[in-house]
Amino acid sequence: MKKELNEPIPKHRILREVYRHYCEFKQLFADEGIHVIEHSYWTYDEDGNKDKHTITISLWDLHDALETLSARKREAVYYNVILDKKQKEVADIMGITTVSVGQYVEQAMMQLAEEYFAEEAQNGVA
Repeated sequence: MKKELNEPIPKHRILREVYRHYCEFKQLFADEGIHVIEHSYWTYDEDGNKDKHTITISLWDLHDALETLSARKREAVYYNVILDKKQKEVADIMGITTVSVGQYVEQAMMQLAEEYFAEEAQNGVA
């Protein structure tokens, strides 16, 4: 049985999943010209009431945001998230530990989410 969410998914986790499909998103744009997608999901409170959360993602914003990362964070995201290589493989490529790969990726996603959703944060949107 699928567990129901009782709180919104952290935005940096959603961005990480979107970046996992970055190449497919680029292909969608190349094939069909679609450069904006929406991701929606439901959360439920303890009374069973549901709330829909929708996030709009732009391919160009994703692309531009990668350029704001330090070279090492961008490299870790590229190999581990976009190319879906295992942390061990990325660590070997980058000459660092697997823990460092995870830290670079997590810090990068937090930074990207903070920048990407800055307007929502200013307007008090969760």
